[in-house]
Amino acid sequence: MTSKAYEAISRISDDEWRNIALDLERHALSVSRHLRWRTRNPIELPGGETVTSIVSKAIEKLFCSDRDWDPDEEPDVKKYLQGVIDSLLNHLAESHDNILITIAPEPGSTDYAAWESGSRKRDPTANWLVPRDRSPEAVLLQQEQGSLEDRALELLVEECSDDPVLMGVLEAMMDGYDKPAEISKHKGIDIQEVYNAVKRLDRKVENVRKRLAENRNASGGGVKAYERKQTG
Repeated sequence: MTSKAYEAISRISDDEWRNIALDLERHALSVSRHLRWRTRNPIELPGGETVTSIVSKAIEKLFCSDRDWDPDEEPDVKKYLQGVIDSLLNHLAESHDNILITIAPEPGSTDYAAWESGSRKRDPTANWLVPRDRSPEAVLLQQEQGSLEDRALELLVEECSDDPVLMGVLEAMMDGYDKPAEISKHKGIDIQEVYNAVKRLDRKVENVRKRLAENRNASGGGVKAYERKQTG
């Protein structure tokens, strides 16, 4: 942090910081609501992150980032931090921890059109913000979807556990490193081994999808079980 930035921050009172933090949380939640999360929750995010932790990371970057805040170019520190939050949330939304395995919604559901289009952002025509008065079936479907995706990640880790290189690549992807060169540098794995591991990972992902589909068909799914209970 430059001395100029430090001086500008020092002039901000504790009360002002509290107000800034509250505004930043509101901003982070607003942005989060327009992104697709495997957790199906705009507050509790993948990787153990929350809206609050994202705000904390943004403020930490203000003090520790290589990209210094310049009060002359951008006098409003809150606006600067909002930009950092946007970047952190988008990076998390595009991380493999969030998108590596996505369970396809049921055809005909409100989420299906957005999923089929491949969009990582919410389809404005779909009812992504959960209505207050949800039916028991809708609640169960949301819970089932989140549980399936968590289970998918567990199975993928299980599939990769006997392959140290592949496990290292998977861990790097879950940390947000997408490019083979980044993974190679982050984990100290030869770049060619990374390329080979990514191919193996694709096969592992397909194995997990098949296992999940088989288990889901065998159990009949949570919603179907609920319907049987209601009609039984």
